[in-house]
Amino acid sequence: MRSKLITVVTAVASTLLVAHVAAADQVQEQLKLMEQRMAEMEDRLQATSDELAAAQATVVEQQDLLIDSGLYEDEGLRSGAGGFFESVDVSGVVAASYNHRLIKANDAIGGGGPGTPGGGNGLTGGPGVGYSGLFKNPNANTFQLDQIWMTIDKTPTDESRGGVHAEFVSGQSANAQVTGIGGGEVGVFSAYVSYLAPVGNGVQVDVGKIQSPLGAEVVQTNGNYFITAGALLQLTPIVHTGVQFSTQLSDELGFTAGVVNDIGSDTNLSGDNDKAYYGQFQFGGDGFGLNVGGIIGDSDASICTAGAGSQRSVDCQTSVVDVVLTANPSDNLSLWVNYDWVHVSGRDVAGHGDIHGVSGAGRLAVMEDMGVAGRVEYVWAEDTLTATTADGNAELLTATVTADKTLAEGLVGRLELRYDTLLNGNNGAGFAQRGDAGGLKDDQLVALWQMYYEF
Repeated sequence: MRSKLITVVTAVASTLLVAHVAAADQVQEQLKLMEQRMAEMEDRLQATSDELAAAQATVVEQQDLLIDSGLYEDEGLRSGAGGFFESVDVSGVVAASYNHRLIKANDAIGGGGPGTPGGGNGLTGGPGVGYSGLFKNPNANTFQLDQIWMTIDKTPTDESRGGVHAEFVSGQSANAQVTGIGGGEVGVFSAYVSYLAPVGNGVQVDVGKIQSPLGAEVVQTNGNYFITAGALLQLTPIVHTGVQFSTQLSDELGFTAGVVNDIGSDTNLSGDNDKAYYGQFQFGGDGFGLNVGGIIGDSDASICTAGAGSQRSVDCQTSVVDVVLTANPSDNLSLWVNYDWVHVSGRDVAGHGDIHGVSGAGRLAVMEDMGVAGRVEYVWAEDTLTATTADGNAELLTATVTADKTLAEGLVGRLELRYDTLLNGNNGAGFAQRGDAGGLKDDQLVALWQMYYEF
């Protein structure tokens, strides 16, 4: 009985084992088949992934080309002008003031009268160094819009070697200094195209109407410590029309040279074949700087033609030597000294002479948002340049004190007191008449208040 039971159990176990082995063979076969299918799918996925990566790289490369050309940005396609304006800097200033002449208007210095601006730049408009031509806030006891200034600038770089610059200006003091006529007309102060030539450290070539590099002060009011421009600004050219070359010879030394239509601030066109030539070295050290430059050329400016026509040169040669020393002895103190020498060579005694001017200024930051500045100037002009019947050389002394306060971001308020005195003069076309000659005062005291916003 027992042997039969063992026989039956053995038979059942064998049957189950055989069935299990058969099932295991089928499962193994299915697993191998699945592995083959998964391997095929992995190969297909890898191929698809490679294709997608290649396509994505192509898209990125094409997008980079579109971005570099200025035709694409994150939100989509755009015009080439959009790319240009992204690379352009836009800045400017709006300034308005109130001027109160502490000396009465009928006691003011002669020349153009208290309400009439004198000539423009001293080398081109009005009297050569006319007193009213030097003081560019001539209106008494009045509110005025000094300047509206807009600058568009794309500086050439190694990556983008083309550039453009344009400055548009309007306002009483700005136009009086540039053209000699105050008013609200909008004009072009400077405008030129640029190319950065791959020579040495890079030579920038500017062609058009270019601001002169000479002088310590500029026409743009927020570029100076003071509301009123200094007398020496009128002894150097303000803008030229021509070509300028500038480069950095080293980290400390730069050089600028140019060929322009005329010695003084000129118009857009040249009436003859004469040209003027200028150059300037700029040295910047640790806490100080030195600019030495000059300009020379035949000139048709009024400084050569003032006075009686028969006794003045219609065409003469004029040269200007300009030296500017700057220093920053501390973080809150800035100083500069400016010297100018103007020499005119005419065809006769009455058509030549010299003008010398020296000016010193400084600003002390008494607080983070407040400062006090002072300026003293002395100008001496030879009598042969200021009158055909001279009674002595002309001498002018000015003293200016200005306090400035930042009222808000970009907004500055300034108070200024300026005193001008004519130490010596004559009755001619240069400085205005002296008190003992024409019955007019030879000094003036003016208080000014200005607010400007720069952006």
